[in-house]
Amino acid sequence: MQVLKGIRVVEVAQWWFVPAAGAILADWGADVIKIEHPVSGDPQRGLVTSGLIPSTGGVNFMIEQPNRGKRSIGIDLAHPRGRELLYRLVETADVFLTNFLPAARRRLQIEADDLRRINPKLIYVRGHGQGAEGPDREKGGYDAASFWCRGGICHALSSADAAAPVMQRAAFGDSTGGMGLAGGIAASLFHRERTGEAAVVDLSLLGTAMWIMAPDIIATKLIGGEFPQFDRTQAPNPIVNSYRTKDKRWLFLNMLQPDRFWPDLCRRL
Repeated sequence: MQVLKGIRVVEVAQWWFVPAAGAILADWGADVIKIEHPVSGDPQRGLVTSGLIPSTGGVNFMIEQPNRGKRSIGIDLAHPRGRELLYRLVETADVFLTNFLPAARRRLQIEADDLRRINPKLIYVRGHGQGAEGPDREKGGYDAASFWCRGGICHALSSADAAAPVMQRAAFGDSTGGMGLAGGIAASLFHRERTGEAAVVDLSLLGTAMWIMAPDIIATKLIGGEFPQFDRTQAPNPIVNSYRTKDKRWLFLNMLQPDRFWPDLCRRL
């Protein structure tokens, strides 16, 4: 469904987290214009050459997946004429999407106040490592650090006797946060349609992790300790558990209402 057809998004963002939000908006029909430096481009383009992702015969999926459906242009925003080009695009935009750090935004004159002077109806969207407030608001962060480790997900999923902490998959928190940003942008467009007010939207990788870890966080405050973890031998409900089969595969049963589903499970077994 092209629910955002006619909406223009100007994106000044790098890596996966915030560009993933732009990709979702493009999926929904928005015209998304990605701005990169004309020489160096989005640094995520270099993950293939650095060896962090495997070569796939010319397809750089780490740049293509979060940037699908967009148009792109190379502009040096540090140059006055480049900034002038950006401002001309902003004049026609509904949404400005960025994850540049505060110091860079100030230096490039792309803060909310800078762009609102050009387009008062612009919805200004920022992706953060740790959020727009607090002691680390000026610092950046990647999902493996701000989301996975600092957000407590790594701790929750690593067993106490593990030789090393479990590591997340590529762009795990970035993709999750990108969905949250896209939802916030859609809500802000709806709000502007109703009230005429253009919002500033902020979302952080740390905040995304806190939303995902909400049951643990709430339970910890209530019970005065960590949320209980059960291994396979201690499962309170035997039909919410994993079982290894004779051919060395695994079955996972997920029946949260044991009384309701127990008879049917027995018949099928």
